[in-house]
Amino acid sequence: MENLNLIYGKHAIEEFLLKHPKMVKKIWVKDKKYLEKFTNLNEFRIEVQITSEEKFQKMFSEYVNHQGMVAEVKEYNYIPFKTALANMNKKDKNVVLMLDQIHDPYNFGAILRSSSLMGVTNVIILEQRQVQITPTVVKTSAGTVYDLDVTKVTNLNSVIKQLQENNFWVYSTNLNKDSVDIRKVDFANNSVIIIGNEQKGVSELVTKNSDMNIFVPSTKSIDSYNASVAASLVLYEVANKLKIFG
Repeated sequence: MENLNLIYGKHAIEEFLLKHPKMVKKIWVKDKKYLEKFTNLNEFRIEVQITSEEKFQKMFSEYVNHQGMVAEVKEYNYIPFKTALANMNKKDKNVVLMLDQIHDPYNFGAILRSSSLMGVTNVIILEQRQVQITPTVVKTSAGTVYDLDVTKVTNLNSVIKQLQENNFWVYSTNLNKDSVDIRKVDFANNSVIIIGNEQKGVSELVTKNSDMNIFVPSTKSIDSYNASVAASLVLYEVANKLKIFG
């Protein structure tokens, strides 16, 4: 089961079925009554199997609160950058999240989950030296990765230049001497937020090519925030200032 894209929990799966029924391959349930409200399972050829508690737990390498429901979903389809940029150019506001070599799948999944809640338009990652959308990432994101447009690129600096040419303002999270407190930043309607690697942060060249360096204030009792926490805090600040929440 480890190589399957699995999501679990009644609420998460019910929401996924409403949004992306064509992406569901199979559902395991304790009781079919959980699925009574969904009359289109046959239409989308979704297999349903009654499963015991023992079999549920064998699906995962660690304990999860599956609530008697697990679903296998199809492999994620990445969005080409050219398509993503064309879609973004049709909008008045865009929040783009760029990840500079995130390696931990749990961090990546948590970042994607926050991105879906904060109105992120597109997530940009590297094709190499970056964790991809794996079953672990899908599970950690609670399936919300399928609500997002994720793009893989070969060179972040080339993409930064293209975004800047399309009137995007690029902000790198950094703790250098030039960094500005996020509370003091007037984020542009078209903003790119860059979150760096868990150990090294944003790379030197990416930092240099950004329009502004920003940081999240803290008590500084430890070095810095976890990458997924930093992403959530910055994205909330951007979404709030751009009135993404309405």
